[in-house]
Amino acid sequence: MKRILFFNDGMEMGGTEKLLVGLLNYLATRGCRITLLLPIPSDKNVLLNELSESITVAYLYKGNTSHLKRKIGENMMVFFPRVFASIKGLKLGSYDLVICFKETFFARIFSKMKSHKILWIHNLLYKRKYEVNSFRERVSVWLNKKQLKIVQNSYNNFDTVVCVSDAAKNAYLDVLHDGRMPKQEIRILYNAVDLSELNRKAKEPIADLPQGQTNFILITRTSPEKRTDRLINAASRLKDEGYNFHIYIIGEGMDSGVMMKTVSDLALSDTVTLMGRTGNPYPYILQCKWSLCVSERESFSLTLLESMALNTPVITTDCGGPRDIVDGGKYGLLVENSGDGVYEGLKAVLNDSSLSVKYSKDLDKAISRFDYQGWLKSVENLLGVH
Repeated sequence: MKRILFFNDGMEMGGTEKLLVGLLNYLATRGCRITLLLPIPSDKNVLLNELSESITVAYLYKGNTSHLKRKIGENMMVFFPRVFASIKGLKLGSYDLVICFKETFFARIFSKMKSHKILWIHNLLYKRKYEVNSFRERVSVWLNKKQLKIVQNSYNNFDTVVCVSDAAKNAYLDVLHDGRMPKQEIRILYNAVDLSELNRKAKEPIADLPQGQTNFILITRTSPEKRTDRLINAASRLKDEGYNFHIYIIGEGMDSGVMMKTVSDLALSDTVTLMGRTGNPYPYILQCKWSLCVSERESFSLTLLESMALNTPVITTDCGGPRDIVDGGKYGLLVENSGDGVYEGLKAVLNDSSLSVKYSKDLDKAISRFDYQGWLKSVENLLGVH
């Protein structure tokens, strides 16, 4: 029985996390002894409810651990990973395989383990820019840069690096290796979508959305690179120009006071619906005319793929991985990676209803490139599970 440790930085409702749940449950049926390690217990880890009971869930910190203790732990983890692992009870020889399913600061813990190690790159690595206004901020920036350099250098200690798109691979090589290929194995393995589960969830009943206008949907989360501001500003411009449409925004933090105030200040309350976290967004995707990605950076975007599987055409900024999903604009409207690009994309489909038909007709071919069963088999081979 293969003993496998998976680490992820949370189990909130997200594309990476949904993919991980399906993978863990599948591996459990293949006779693997799975441990899922998370940073800290949280009410936001809603996807834990979908995990098989045979999977062990462990945490680095207790739920009541103070912020100060966690910051101290973060520095110990970066500068003294073996000591940190020992304190946390992570025995280096307890696992046949260690998988850091998302590249984070926590990857540093596992870089010293002697087990075979796999790092999954789900984001586009980039060189950070800092704004410094005080001595305290200068110290914080210095420490952050030092931590980041150590952590990213530790990525080289992983035996295999799995990138979810060409863009993710190129960013990894550019940022950490100046474009050169390192000695470790680098693989590209596109994410996939479980159509059977997706279609089942999409059929769950919801109150019908009004269909007297063009409905757009954005499924996202609170993070600077998601750039929901682009969509809000585009909506304001289009409303002022007299277009008839409605935008539904779903995701953790999307119904915050700040978001609601922004929508209200721009007089968009009757045009933009902020829904916050929703356990099942798929019926909403099914009832909308277009699904959106307005991000500045995306390594993949499982939401786009899920939308296409539900035959909802997509509009996406040219922000990395989504280019692969829509095959350079063949299977979806690919727009400039900017606020103007988002505005022009929405305006184009509002002006020309035939674009919906154009970008819907070959979606079955588009998603066939991301076959879920094929993905599971590829992961099985990668992990040596037979």
